[in-house]
Amino acid sequence: MTETLLRAFPSRLHAAALEVFGSLPASDYEPAGDIATSYRRACPDLRLESEPVSIPYRIYNPRPEHVLVQRLDDQRSPVLSCIYTRHHDGLVRQEFASRMLASEDPCIIPFVVQLLGEYVIEICADVERFVHEQLPSRPAMRQGFAAFLAENPCYTALTERRATSYWSCYYRRQHPSRETYPGLAALDALRKTA
Repeated sequence: MTETLLRAFPSRLHAAALEVFGSLPASDYEPAGDIATSYRRACPDLRLESEPVSIPYRIYNPRPEHVLVQRLDDQRSPVLSCIYTRHHDGLVRQEFASRMLASEDPCIIPFVVQLLGEYVIEICADVERFVHEQLPSRPAMRQGFAAFLAENPCYTALTERRATSYWSCYYRRQHPSRETYPGLAALDALRKTA
């Protein structure tokens, strides 16, 4: 499992990630899937900072102890938060997404984009608020998002298709226009930063 999770991060974070992964509660299940793959399409070589990354679609580790979460430094905290945004429980994903969005580390970028193509509208709304309220004052992160989207056009399109599908199936009544659906609105705003 450690090797699978390690591939989710650029090499500059591998030492810190290994420390974090060594502290995680054990899981009875291996991480499942890959965010860059769907039933119909696989996007080759998802890249971050010009390095290939492979991020699991879901993890099944129990939620970490509060003391672990609190003692992590600015390099290790985003690693833990990113991994737990892939958790099978949406409430855990939302909690760690909130922590992750406070980070200045570009390692969060593919994890943030992935959340826009998922079905939990409350998380999409949290990311949309981040994109409109916090990201404008963070030029390095804006540049990082622009570079990630430009470097990964297949994955960006896959995320848009996923978000459109969830909007159409579950949220069309609440959001008659796809432009008001939080996942798509945030993705459109991120594209405009490019």
